[in-house]
Amino acid sequence: MITIAQNTRGYTFVEALISVLLLSVILLGVHGVLLTGNTVFTKDSTLLDMEQQTRNAMDRMVREVRQASSQNIITNYNGTTNDYIQFFTPTAPTPNGLQYYLSGTNLVRVNNSGVAKNVASNIGLLKLSLTGSLLQIQATAQKTMYSVTISFPLTERVRLRNE
Repeated sequence: MITIAQNTRGYTFVEALISVLLLSVILLGVHGVLLTGNTVFTKDSTLLDMEQQTRNAMDRMVREVRQASSQNIITNYNGTTNDYIQFFTPTAPTPNGLQYYLSGTNLVRVNNSGVAKNVASNIGLLKLSLTGSLLQIQATAQKTMYSVTISFPLTERVRLRNE
């Protein structure tokens, strides 16, 4: 003979709905934390990439311009912005020398053969000022992510060697 337990009780529909609601709230909280973490990671990775790219470009420019003398440096080429430099070094004595300029948001290097190469991107500002034998180079990398502008300013002062 089969006996059925008289005391068996299951979950009511209201209890199941409350359980689902609590689980949904917990999952939404976890999703928010993961989304915030992903946003912070992406912004930090982008900032790190911009810093490395700007520093590498600035180091290359400083190494090359340090070999020039103040008589062989031309800045402020177009008369409106300070985003162009042309200089001559012992390794680049040709009439064109070496050039760095800002093209849109790209920092471009043109070697003495006339070959242009992009050395950094997302550069919002390049300002050059020459006072005697001291050249000051200011570069600011900028990028907009998640409707927030991330920027990294970098300034170098170069004492020219060949004075």
